[in-house]
Amino acid sequence: MTVTQIHELNEKFQKGAVQLSELIPSGTLVQATSMLIRSMRKIDDQFLKLLKAPSEMIFNQIMGQLEDETDEVLFILDQLELANKKQKISLINDFLKDGYDLMSIYSKCFDVIIDGKVKEEE
Repeated sequence: MTVTQIHELNEKFQKGAVQLSELIPSGTLVQATSMLIRSMRKIDDQFLKLLKAPSEMIFNQIMGQLEDETDEVLFILDQLELANKKQKISLINDFLKDGYDLMSIYSKCFDVIIDGKVKEEE
């Protein structure tokens, strides 16, 4: 998967968050999707910076920021999943699946990038 494809998946997920909050305009859902959009924008931006990190110190700093934002996204997705357990709204279930899939892709990318950095240092 290319960086462009990952960026496009991120944008698609953000658009899905907007659509979800428009279709089910509960205050809690709107707040959660807003937080997801903010974090996903940061992840997308920091991911590109990570690929171009000029030093180990900056790489580690960006990686720390990515871990924080990733944790935030996963926490929100988990909370949405718990909130939807009783209602089982398929639209929310589909959105959650897309979110977890995207986070899995980012996680795999981070692993590959970190492995590459380690090999460079050896």
